[in-house]
Amino acid sequence: MRIAQIMLGKNFGGAERSFVDMCQALGSKGHDVLAICERRSKAVTFVEQIEGLTSKTVIVRGSWDPFARRKIKRHLEIFDADVVQMHLARSAQMAGPAARLLGIPSVAKTHNYVNLKYYESISKLVPTTRRQEVYLRSQGVPEDRISRIPNFSSIPPKPPKTEPTNWSSGVLQVVGLGRLVHKKGFDLFLRAVAAARRDGLKLAVTIAGAGPESGALMRLRRDLGLEKVVTFLGWQDDVQTYLSKADVFVLPSRDEPFGIVCLEAMASCLPIIATRTHGPTEILNEDTAILVEPGDSTGLTKALQRIAREPRQAAQRAVAAQQHFKQNFSVNAVLSQYLELYKGL
Repeated sequence: MRIAQIMLGKNFGGAERSFVDMCQALGSKGHDVLAICERRSKAVTFVEQIEGLTSKTVIVRGSWDPFARRKIKRHLEIFDADVVQMHLARSAQMAGPAARLLGIPSVAKTHNYVNLKYYESISKLVPTTRRQEVYLRSQGVPEDRISRIPNFSSIPPKPPKTEPTNWSSGVLQVVGLGRLVHKKGFDLFLRAVAAARRDGLKLAVTIAGAGPESGALMRLRRDLGLEKVVTFLGWQDDVQTYLSKADVFVLPSRDEPFGIVCLEAMASCLPIIATRTHGPTEILNEDTAILVEPGDSTGLTKALQRIAREPRQAAQRAVAAQQHFKQNFSVNAVLSQYLELYKGL
């Protein structure tokens, strides 16, 4: 198939990573892929490295920009796509009408709760969770216009450890990944780490991510006396490297619509601590992770202590999580659903 993927966001977070992974996965299966990105987006660097992919860029000055709209339409027309998939609202708003004018079926991955006025031209909406699907239906979207398909991770599953690590006398290596914004809860994570250390737990924490809360989090690290315990790496493209060095993955979000980083930790066979936000609760359960209430730093502290105290049970949950990943969130498991959707349009 000839498949166009469009992402017009300028930042690089979970949605942008999903876009890049989709381009890579479709290309690896022999499909002709056109990737259209905002020229100033970091996603451009990644898609241009994908062998055999056609990459085009546009400068988008705003959703009103007629020049960007015409350029997108022209790229789609020249490529002669069988289907177009948009990621996030701006892509749907700007590329949806172009696809409709050209008679090309369109798909939009919603990624979160969305304002439907931006998606009026889209043939099919793809929520990634049941709650997103329920939301779309509550807004009057017909059932035949909705196809729920989860996110996936392209990280290859890592063989589980033959023996669980004994952390009673060592240092627990903990990793957190994500944008440094309030809703991701890294301030709660730091407070949890400080409390666990006061209770005698030895920890070394790595946080990979960037964002507007960076300065405030570094000040909090200093105030909590964690400068020798917690390392901020900034944004990292190769999350697999840091997951492979860790003993535990923590997702402390106050709100998390899905959590692709959870999938990456599952594939890496890491014990997981996550909050009971709506994304993680659709991916994980008590058999595959330790779940705590959002906003509860004490709960995070107790979860860290529990993993250190019960390494064998932690390893068992990690193996169960990886098996769940392979069956439901691997490239092959999810891509087959998209291809079936495309062919049915």
